[in-house]
Amino acid sequence: MVILVTGATGFLGDHLTRRLLAEGEQVRVLARSPERAKSLMERGAELAVGEITDADSVSAALQGVTTVYHLAGKLLTPGVSAMDYRRIHVEGTRVLLAQCATRPTIERIVHCSTTGVLGVTGVKPADEAAPFAPTNIYEQTKLEAELLAREAGQQGLPIVIVRPGLVYGPGDLHLLGFFRSIYRRLFRPIGRADVWLHPIYIDDLTEAFVRCGADPGAIGACFHIAGREPATIATLAETIASALGVSRTAGRIPYPAALALATLGDWLPNRLKGVAPLTRSRLDFLTRSRVYDVSKAKALLGFDAKTSLRAGISQAVAWYRQNGYLPAV
Repeated sequence: MVILVTGATGFLGDHLTRRLLAEGEQVRVLARSPERAKSLMERGAELAVGEITDADSVSAALQGVTTVYHLAGKLLTPGVSAMDYRRIHVEGTRVLLAQCATRPTIERIVHCSTTGVLGVTGVKPADEAAPFAPTNIYEQTKLEAELLAREAGQQGLPIVIVRPGLVYGPGDLHLLGFFRSIYRRLFRPIGRADVWLHPIYIDDLTEAFVRCGADPGAIGACFHIAGREPATIATLAETIASALGVSRTAGRIPYPAALALATLGDWLPNRLKGVAPLTRSRLDFLTRSRVYDVSKAKALLGFDAKTSLRAGISQAVAWYRQNGYLPAV
């Protein structure tokens, strides 16, 4: 049995691949760069060099494969064009599914979508049947890819769709700026109302992926995968501050002031938006609640996130410090 992981050199894919290898699975990774896949190869992964959008590369990578974890993707980043998101998320998924349809050995395809396809949920947890309402190009193209996967499932491919919540933990750099702003005592919640998010620790998400790849009842289903319970941004910030050993800055930023700052951030060149204090996309993240009903995964997969927010944040902070992203104690 051969397992193929796309996006294996990314945050999610790297953790999943290491987990599968540790369990003695035969894992092949599709990656553009042998150098980026080096650490996985040293652990026993087989490398298939190629692009997710190249049919020949994907076809070769699928040789003898029984299970596919499709995690290839790109997070929302300033300066990335809509064309790039559509190429990786939509066209890459289209190519993969077309090639999988020609491989009778394939028994399972676990497609990584995102809870972001639902957009803003408000404070009431949204289940898997909630209406789609993407708010940016990342969420829109992930939705288009999920719809392709759903269609392929209706045509007979053994598809499982996983929608992760806000993923954090060792190896993640997407939330590093948030941790740094709290360390520097620059962060304050925006506006008067509590804003809720639904984080999940990377090891818990990996466990959910593995269950989706093995449970016979998962085929044809879609699952929200998030932590034990949502947390307010204020609670998240306080937990990070505690793990860092700093005090969180008191008070809140008025929304009009934050909006003005975000507007200025959006005017910056793309190469500078990453260091802007605030942009519209970050303002959206910090001021709009996104929480999810995770009961389906518990009922059908027996999955329940085990890692508390405090324990997970402590592990993330330790990794940032060990790797020089945050000052050592």
